[in-house]
Amino acid sequence: MADFISNLYIHSFRGIHSLELEDLNKINILTGDNNSGKTSVLEVLQSFARPYSFRMWRSLLRKEPRLPSAFGMSYYEAFFNLFDIENDEKKIEYRAEFNNGLVDIKMTGRETEEEMSVRDYEKNVQMMHYIGRKEDSEEGEDDIADSIIAVPKLDLKLEINGVYAGGSEIYEGGGINELSGRVLNEYVKNIIYISPVRHAEGRVYLSEVLDHSDLYEEMLEVLKDYDEDIISINYVRGTRGGIGGEYKILSRTHKKALSLNVYGDGMKKAILLMSAVLKAKGGILLLDEFETAIHTSAMEKTFKWILETCQKLHVQLFLTSHSKEAISVLLKCAPHLQDDMALYTLYNDNEGMSVRRLSGKKAIEVQDDMGLELR
Repeated sequence: MADFISNLYIHSFRGIHSLELEDLNKINILTGDNNSGKTSVLEVLQSFARPYSFRMWRSLLRKEPRLPSAFGMSYYEAFFNLFDIENDEKKIEYRAEFNNGLVDIKMTGRETEEEMSVRDYEKNVQMMHYIGRKEDSEEGEDDIADSIIAVPKLDLKLEINGVYAGGSEIYEGGGINELSGRVLNEYVKNIIYISPVRHAEGRVYLSEVLDHSDLYEEMLEVLKDYDEDIISINYVRGTRGGIGGEYKILSRTHKKALSLNVYGDGMKKAILLMSAVLKAKGGILLLDEFETAIHTSAMEKTFKWILETCQKLHVQLFLTSHSKEAISVLLKCAPHLQDDMALYTLYNDNEGMSVRRLSGKKAIEVQDDMGLELR
């Protein structure tokens, strides 16, 4: 049976407080103003795949992974930002009701300081050049290295369903250790998250597409809205010892197959979204700002294929957007699926967070007949 979520309760995560998303459907659209918490909701959902793994938690940090801490946000700062910065009690707490049970996640953080020498700090916390040291010995350098400093530290403790699942210590300016604790069962075997800019990387899930010949043919038909002469998409391995490779598109317009990266963002985003549907088979697909880079003329056919294929492959779909036009197209592109849709509008006001839920049909009625704003 597919792993579907019926209800989500977020007590505290980033800037979200006491948010309830109830009666979740097969297709769930999240909208609202900027900074209303849409992306944070997807991050919470993403965490249910491997909540015991700090590799998963690192993926939620919104930290550029290719930049060392010296040139970007440190792991200490990034983890600190997962908590409510306005609350002295550092606690992340949320739970979800699945069709196979309840999963309750709680992480606490305790701010402390640890005294150590500069030498030990460089050695054990791996903060290189903390005092601008040179390899050549200079007068007074040993004295500086032996001096004692107070290093801020964040002690993390993770509990899943009330059971200790691990913990870690993160030092300011340092790296991060894996969770030391129990590896518990995976609660959802397949959760795929697609960020608004992931298509720019040119990486798609083509192998899954090529394993479904019927869906591959359907996908090519959809992609004719982006290149009417498209013939095929393939993965070509690198010529040097089979290392590396790239996706190639064969089109009647060109004599040779072209790299996917040569095409515009619209083509890359469409292929990414459609291949992600197949990758998420039997699980959950999270599409953040799903309409990014998709031209309005191609929205209807692309979104219809995504919605219908999610149904075929038993994928629960969550999408975020603040585009009125994109939401309208999504609600109307597959009328036979409107009973499987729910639209949640998130509000952030003086009293905290609130949410309005509308069924797919009611959302269309509110928008078209009553002229009300869905966002």
